[in-house]
Amino acid sequence: MYAGIWPDAPTEPGSAPAPDLSWVLATAEGARPPAGGVKAKPYVMFVPGGSAHRPEKRWPVERYGELARILYARGLDIVIIGGPQESALAQAIQREAPRTRDLTGRTDFASIAVLGAKAALAIGNDTGPLHLAAAAGAPTVVLFSSVSDPALSAPRGKVAVLQAANLSELAVAKVAQAAAALLPSRQGAA
Repeated sequence: MYAGIWPDAPTEPGSAPAPDLSWVLATAEGARPPAGGVKAKPYVMFVPGGSAHRPEKRWPVERYGELARILYARGLDIVIIGGPQESALAQAIQREAPRTRDLTGRTDFASIAVLGAKAALAIGNDTGPLHLAAAAGAPTVVLFSSVSDPALSAPRGKVAVLQAANLSELAVAKVAQAAAALLPSRQGAA
């Protein structure tokens, strides 16, 4: 057995067992309540980044700002994750939607999993952190351009896949509609 793969491991598409993130998510169990006893609003994770050498796999950052305003109107908060090199993306989103929380450069894999487990929704490009949020349980809207095949590489879980030949052609309204379909009815209605 190499790399945890056993001789009779399932090989058919979709037949592999779900990931076991219980060891990471255990850290979320003891999370403190919000300061002052205020109930935290449900939040959406935005994952606007991705490989710097693959810009064709990124939805335009200004569209995330437009989407943030729509989701705020539905009673949701927005947190933006990514590496330190993606802080400019978060700042661009914040110019469109100032209340977004910029966590770029401040999360590791464990905290992304914890955030994903508690998120009302995750929305982003086809990139590793979005896959991790989906694996942790976040209902997920993943955005694909024609350079990737979602049949081969879409995240698993409660996922809506949106694909456009060029992501700049993908309308905010279409992403908002997919998000609304994954949210509980109380938050999905405008």
